[in-house]
Amino acid sequence: MPGKAVNFQNDFRLAVGKPPELCVRLSGYSHFRIGGVADYFFSAGSVPELERAVVLARQCSVPYFIIGGGYNVLFDDEGFRGLIIKNEVKGIERKRDNEIEAHSGATIRELLDFCCRENLGGLEYMAGIPGTVGGAVYGNAGAFDKDIGGRVTEALLLDEKGKKERVGGDYLGFGYRSSRLQRIHSFVLKVTLRAEEKSLSRIQAAVDEILEQRKKKHPPWHVACAGSFFRNPVLPDGKKVPAALLLDRVGARALRVGDAAVYEGHANFIINKGRAASRDVRLLASELKKRVKEEFGITLREEVILVPKEP
Repeated sequence: MPGKAVNFQNDFRLAVGKPPELCVRLSGYSHFRIGGVADYFFSAGSVPELERAVVLARQCSVPYFIIGGGYNVLFDDEGFRGLIIKNEVKGIERKRDNEIEAHSGATIRELLDFCCRENLGGLEYMAGIPGTVGGAVYGNAGAFDKDIGGRVTEALLLDEKGKKERVGGDYLGFGYRSSRLQRIHSFVLKVTLRAEEKSLSRIQAAVDEILEQRKKKHPPWHVACAGSFFRNPVLPDGKKVPAALLLDRVGARALRVGDAAVYEGHANFIINKGRAASRDVRLLASELKKRVKEEFGITLREEVILVPKEP
C-alpha cells in the first residue's frame, strides 16, 4: 500500500497540479459525523481539477466517489478504499430570460441568497435543504410537492472518461427523489435553472415561512444526521405516503441502536447522539424497514446514500 500510495500521489500531482491527502477520516466530511479513513481525499476547487481527478482515478483503476456538502451520505466505519473527491467548484450567474447557471459545488443556501439579490423566484421551496446544487440535482431534492428537477432546463455533464456533454433537462429523467444520474456514470458540472422575476419581499416571506415549518419538525442544524432517511413510498395508484407516518405507526420513535436513534420530533430522521457507528445506523434502519414491511407490506427505500468501504 505505501508504494502504491506514493505512486498515485505522484501521478495525481503531475496530472492535477497538487496531490491528494492520505488517510483522511471521513467523519469530518459527513453531517452524520460517522465514517472511517479514506485512502485518498482531494478537494477540487475548479472544474479542471475536478475533471483531471476523475480521469486519473479511472486511468489508475482507483475507485472514487464525489461528495458535496456531505449531508445525505453515510460512510462505512472502515472508510473508503479509494479516492473521495470533495466538489468545491462554486459560482452562480444570471443568464438570459431569468435563467440561473450554477456550478454543482455551490450550496443551496448560496443559490437562494443569489435569487434574493437578483429578485428571482421559483426556488423558495428549497429553503432549508442542506447540501449542494449538484447533490440536489442528483437526488432531485425538493419539498412541499416540488422538486429541483422541475426547474432544470440544461446541464453540463462530465462522464468517467472526462468527456463533457451539454444536455437538456429532459435527458436527466427526473422522478421522485431520482434522476438518470443515479444510473449512469456521469457527474453534473453546471446546471441551468428556470426562475421568474419576483420581489425580494415576496421571496423572503416564502423562504421564512418554509424555514419556520422545517424548524417545527426537523432536527436543529447542530444535530448529526443525514436528513430524511427514507423516501416517501409511492403506492401502485401513484399516491405518495409519508414514510414518517408509517414509521410512527410501528413505534419508530422509541427505537435506538447504540448511539443511533430515531429523532423524537420526526420518525423519518435517524440521528447520531454522540458516538454512533455506521453499523448502528444500518442496523436501526434495517429494523425500521422490517417493521414497516411486516405491518404494511411496503418496502422503504433509503434516501440517504450508503457509501460502502469497497465500491
